Amino acid sequence: MDDMLPTRRGLGRRVPVLAILVVACVMGCTNVYYGTTAASYMRRIRKDPDPNKRFVVYHKLSEPECYDNQEQKEEASQLLIAKLEEGREPVASRAVICRTLGELRRPIAREALIKAVSDPEGLVRTQACRALGKVGRPEDATILSRVMIVDTLEDCRIAAIEGLGELKSQDLRILEVLVAGMENDDPAIRLASLESLRAITREDLGVEPGPWRKHLQKLVASKSNTPSTAPAASTTPAASTTSNTSKPPAVSSAPPADASTTSAGSTPPAATSAPAPGRR
Repeated sequence: MDDMLPTRRGLGRRVPVLAILVVACVMGCTNVYYGTTAASYMRRIRKDPDPNKRFVVYHKLSEPECYDNQEQKEEASQLLIAKLEEGREPVASRAVICRTLGELRRPIAREALIKAVSDPEGLVRTQACRALGKVGRPEDATILSRVMIVDTLEDCRIAAIEGLGELKSQDLRILEVLVAGMENDDPAIRLASLESLRAITREDLGVEPGPWRKHLQKLVASKSNTPSTAPAASTTPAASTTSNTSKPPAVSSAPPADASTTSAGSTPPAATSAPAPGRR
């Protein structure tokens, strides 16, 4: 499988489309002064009508050195989310917004990125998958695994696999999907699945899927054994609760009995039994 896996050098020849667009826009706007701070970038986003210039500052907001504090990152994230949800920006701008939201790693971007994962444009979906891996929750791995399986674009599938490696979900079903990805016909899918498995498990079992599958089987077996002790521990409190709950009915049953004796139903027997000793 070594000769079937693409090398880093081979993958490096595939220059991302978004990177080309960023370079082209920056070179086309070299005479424009954008500022050097996040405040100046956000001001241009709000006021500049030129989408090409906004595209450039969307990218510049991903640079950590432009921010003064964490509050400014939160403000920038909110602005980017609003622009993304408006849906008025060109495809390339929406894609770079997703990328920047991933770089900022603010949890408030999660919902917007989940929606962007289903965007009709493949360029937006690709960046949204990678960004969701950086700001999402472990349960979002199911979303990325679905993209990995059903999306028709190779770039989207690879981005979803990379997002799974970022999320590091310990769900064994996700690991199973990645092990299956190591047997994919596409060498890029195989390599991405291998790297995500290494990132999640912190293991390096080689490039063949066999050892990884055996490792997964061990994890499944160990997990199936651990819940067997959990019910035993949980039955003890359950038994104690039932014994505790059985006491209140016993206590509460006494007053109704007394009440019934004062009622008409049980008074006659008490009255007939009392005179008997009196007659003696």
